[in-house]
Amino acid sequence: MPIEDKTAMTRTSTHPARGRRPRDRKAQIVTAAADLFHQHGYHTVTMDQIAGAVGITAGALYRHFRNKQELLSRTVDDGLSAFETAVRDTAPGDIDTLLDVMASLTLDRRDLGVLWQRESRNLPDADRDRLRHRFRGVAENTAPVIQAARPGLTTADADLLTWALFAVFASPSHHSAQLPRARFHALLQQLGGAVIHTALPDSQERPDRPNTETNTGLSRASRRESVLDAAARLFGEHGYQAVSMEDIGAAAGISGAGIYNHVPAKSELLVAALTRAADALHMDASRIFATASTPGQALTRLLRSYIDLTLTSSHLTGALITEVVHLPHDQRRTIRRLQHDYVGEWVQLLTTEKPDLTDPEARVITQAVLAIVNDLARIQHLRRRPHLDDDLAALGRALLTPSLPGIA
Repeated sequence: MPIEDKTAMTRTSTHPARGRRPRDRKAQIVTAAADLFHQHGYHTVTMDQIAGAVGITAGALYRHFRNKQELLSRTVDDGLSAFETAVRDTAPGDIDTLLDVMASLTLDRRDLGVLWQRESRNLPDADRDRLRHRFRGVAENTAPVIQAARPGLTTADADLLTWALFAVFASPSHHSAQLPRARFHALLQQLGGAVIHTALPDSQERPDRPNTETNTGLSRASRRESVLDAAARLFGEHGYQAVSMEDIGAAAGISGAGIYNHVPAKSELLVAALTRAADALHMDASRIFATASTPGQALTRLLRSYIDLTLTSSHLTGALITEVVHLPHDQRRTIRRLQHDYVGEWVQLLTTEKPDLTDPEARVITQAVLAIVNDLARIQHLRRRPHLDDDLAALGRALLTPSLPGIA
């Protein structure tokens, strides 16, 4: 997915005078670890680096946390706890309070979306399952708040809007757009409100479509293309670090070391998969710009194009969100530039449609739209909705409309 490079600004810590241990040492460690995991990726960060960011020795760090996995779990745990409390303390139907608190939490913990979506796969299964259960609990408690504000909304539609709302508030974790905090807070509230009040298409008025979830497709004639397809799928589902060349070979129907006859290294497969995904987005954008007659028409077509690509190749767009950090430096810069340029096309169209929007504001809106498509397309129970593409289009239009309340 064309989420742009997030070059996180590591928070600087104020080291106490020698011989004095601050009372919030553990919190300092968690903050430093969250920043480093967010910026560089869990696998490239060492405990020595985390200790150095706090101004302590690695030995002192191990007195607080036994290992890096425990520290990663704590960074996600703390952020999730804050959202659990926010939802628990919100009265049914009190959307304004819910959005206000969620916007504040998002800006306080801008790293949390990446830590959950990209890095939590590095946790032991038991920890990941525990956090996933809690996260679903937050969703289950949020949906009734939305339903109370929208009488007549079905449980299924309230669930869809809840996950779309979460995507909006996770989106700042994946990009580096900067706004004054008060403006950023207000914009996130407005985007969240647009999600909650989106008029979803009436399912009874839409023709039934076959469920393609079980369709495995056809095999490729080219063995190299089969390997690339298998690698992209596995990277998107499990993460680059968790997938071996043997896993890829087995998925492509190639046994043992035979896979090396088609590709010399796993990193080459990642580069090829992500380059293909980014190029596909730009090729479709070129077609749209060549045929659209107005910026609004181009935005609508770009939205549909992105939805179609994501629903048919969610493994590719998923890998484009989470796996770029594992590329070699030069290739990472190339993919990041392609992502940035693609988002820039949306920003140009949006600011042309609404000249009072600044580029950073348009970038925040665009990233929120793309995040909704990305995140909902990867949630299995939502993928089973027979008209998810229409739902995503309605949500995207609600955020992209030039008359978004409060944007002057």
